[in-house]
Amino acid sequence: MRSFYLILLIVSIFVTQGCEKEITVDLPPGRKSLVVEASINPLFTNLNYVYITRTLDYFNPDLSSNGVKDALVYITPGTIVGFDTLYDQANRIQLFDIQTIPGVDSLLGGLSGIYFNPALQPEVGVPYLLEITAEGQEITGTTFIPKPVAFDTLYYRVEFDEADKDTDVFVTFEFTDPPEQNNYRLLGYVGQDALILGWGAANFSREFDDQLIGNGRRPYSFFSPFDYGDTLHLFLNNIGRKEYLFWESYDEAAGNGGPFATPIEVRSNITGAIGSFTGYGTSYFSIILR
Repeated sequence: MRSFYLILLIVSIFVTQGCEKEITVDLPPGRKSLVVEASINPLFTNLNYVYITRTLDYFNPDLSSNGVKDALVYITPGTIVGFDTLYDQANRIQLFDIQTIPGVDSLLGGLSGIYFNPALQPEVGVPYLLEITAEGQEITGTTFIPKPVAFDTLYYRVEFDEADKDTDVFVTFEFTDPPEQNNYRLLGYVGQDALILGWGAANFSREFDDQLIGNGRRPYSFFSPFDYGDTLHLFLNNIGRKEYLFWESYDEAAGNGGPFATPIEVRSNITGAIGSFTGYGTSYFSIILR
């Protein structure tokens, strides 16, 4: 029953999360294509999902019309042997459209395109293969889950804002960056809920790497303040380089009015559609700012 409620919760808050293609691509406005956001991590079962939609009105989609139904979706763990990666089809896990769960249609008004299976339990350091058959297209992608990088400390400064007559809280956290190259996707959520349900529900996301600063203790400061009394949830995700380049270009495109509004370069690590398959090495921290 717990897994059933997780699935319902995922559907209830999914916001736009989408993607673009492996080689750098120029996307003209109005072009219609399948879009895939696939995410796996070992910490939160509810954040292991595949979301399939279309590019039309991508940053403000009507999920009831854009969600792709009746797709076959599989994720398969692999084993690295020398320079090769072997995927055992006997171990692949099928993800199911949550729309097929009895009662979901009447409760949630036709939302679809989100595929999930609580039996999927990803592991750190393991490569994974994504296979999708949807609307006559074959879509594949690979990813792996890097080792999570833990939060070391978090501290904040409280200031009274005379102009707005309220109290601002400026937050900084620190973590120890390992010696190898690491790529980070930081997501944050402000609210009383204990967990974020779907990366699209995050209030903000940031990408940064350690090409200039790495291999040691590292601070990260938020220049915009939070409100006094906010409950802040932070997710520090270590991700692969191709995944990092996708999300970096995605957020840049989103801030520029959307990757489908004007020709723009966006990168991806899947073939057969626009999108990303991302393995997240996730660390989580929550604090009430008071």
